[in-house]
Amino acid sequence: MKLALRIIGGLLVLGTLAALLFFWLDRTETTTDAYVTGRIHPVAPRVTGTVLVLRVDDNQHVKAGDVLLELDTRDFDVRVEQARAEIARARGQLASAEAQIAEATAAIVAADAAARKTVLDLRRAGELVNETPRGISRQEYDAAKAAADSAAANRKSAEARKVAATAAREIARAQIATGEAALHDAQLAYGYTRVLAPVSGYVGRRTVEVGARVNAGQTLLSIVSDEVWVVANFKETQLARIRPGTRAHMTVDALPGIAFVGKVDSLSPASGSQFALLPPDNATGNFTKVVQRVPVKILFSPDDLHRYRERLTPGLSTVVKIRADGTSP
Repeated sequence: MKLALRIIGGLLVLGTLAALLFFWLDRTETTTDAYVTGRIHPVAPRVTGTVLVLRVDDNQHVKAGDVLLELDTRDFDVRVEQARAEIARARGQLASAEAQIAEATAAIVAADAAARKTVLDLRRAGELVNETPRGISRQEYDAAKAAADSAAANRKSAEARKVAATAAREIARAQIATGEAALHDAQLAYGYTRVLAPVSGYVGRRTVEVGARVNAGQTLLSIVSDEVWVVANFKETQLARIRPGTRAHMTVDALPGIAFVGKVDSLSPASGSQFALLPPDNATGNFTKVVQRVPVKILFSPDDLHRYRERLTPGLSTVVKIRADGTSP
């Protein structure tokens, strides 16, 4: 009897030592401070308008580029037509200015010819009026001089009209450019009446209904991207064995009995406390050492993500186990 008790006691001691040795040699790092996360994209219109058509419902899956909703386009139709009318008016002014330039150019040519003729007439009149006896009267000479002065003035007037017409042409061109920019803006605004999905994912937090008057920049719904991953907050004392590429094994509380396999993608460049709203200030004199936690990003395997994406929603609690050798914990 005593021998049996000694054997049992020895086995218990050996079992205890084996358990202690197993836990001492165990290289598994585990954390329950982990959760599924992903990018949530707010969707807002770029223009103000009234919702005419709503094409999605809560929790519906959409693809990038799908039309989520449509705004009433009538106000934007008016803007497009106004811009086109402004361009047409400016083009008419441009044509008128170019015609005035052509007219002024012709007037300059005619004025040049008239000026040359009157200068020659004045020169001959000056010779005749100084002859003895005079070939022409003083009155005729004055008339020739007045005609020369008038021809010179006419040429200056034609040049001034050409300058004014050229300025009017440049103004018309600027108005055309402004009108084309306004037309482009109106057409863009018209296109913005169709609100598209920025990424593929699931619709959530929808707050808009048909007939609602919405403003530019107002968040109407959100899309949870198809790409999700796990953020596991490990203690700083656990990080020595965790590196990018290390295999990770995960369980999600919402999906009991399912074991997920992933790999470590990256480690945060700073501990979680450094990203807090009020980071700790250890220089105040009241220092208490607290083990810090560092977020570790872990990606699901493509097969698991494809199979369970509908159930892997951001915010779910997760348990993560990582072994340095990459084997199953």
